[in-house]
Amino acid sequence: MLIDTHAHLNFKAYKDDFEQVVKRCQKKKMSVVNIGAQFSTSKRAADFAQKYDFMYAAIGLHPIHIFDEIYEAEAYQNLIHDKVVAIGETGFDYYHVDEILTKGAKSIEEISNKQQEVFLQHLKLAKKNDLALICHGRNGVEGREVYSEMLEILKQEKVERAVFHCYGGDLTIAEKIVENGYYIGIDGPVTFQKKAEEIQKIATEIPLENILIETDCPYLSPEPHRGKRNEPIYVKYVAEKIAELKKISKEEVIEQMWQNAKELFRI
Repeated sequence: MLIDTHAHLNFKAYKDDFEQVVKRCQKKKMSVVNIGAQFSTSKRAADFAQKYDFMYAAIGLHPIHIFDEIYEAEAYQNLIHDKVVAIGETGFDYYHVDEILTKGAKSIEEISNKQQEVFLQHLKLAKKNDLALICHGRNGVEGREVYSEMLEILKQEKVERAVFHCYGGDLTIAEKIVENGYYIGIDGPVTFQKKAEEIQKIATEIPLENILIETDCPYLSPEPHRGKRNEPIYVKYVAEKIAELKKISKEEVIEQMWQNAKELFRI
């Protein structure tokens, strides 16, 4: 079964045609995991998962929003039901530090400390409920490598199930991630014709058993829809590109992606 393991149908980008997007997913007979970025979108994702049989949810506070609202573990705990399959997305984002500094943070050090504090709180909630963790990372501060930093914390905290969503690091770190039993999330940029060499190399070299396919919709539309709003059905283009790179069938990729998602999310 085709599955988009990281979507945001719970975002405002779909407020005008949500039902049409849902019908396209249903026609494709696929599954979708909607990911929260704040409490409001986490609640919406959890509600959608209860309403639609093909949807699942993850709940969390995105690292760029840690100065927009206070992370309250009890409030997120109250959102958890049997179709909430993960906590996140959570992690470290040093790409948007200028934006975060406008929200009350006084320094990059304060941002870093707060992101780590909230990340650890997410880990605690995931472990308490035996749920997977969805890790968000973006580099952007010289001398800091978010994927290595998150990996070390996952190892220290003995987190068993996690995915490095929309992976943007290099192959060396990706190999360390999968050596520790975690997954690499691959999105639309793998289909791009330019500046896609590293992620295409990763998709080629990393074992299929350690990959998940994602859209991160409404962002990062793959070719041939690049520049337009993304949606879950376009995850098929990511699967097709991985199949091309690995010289295997699209059907084999889709089946293994479904098995990987079942293993990670226990669905």
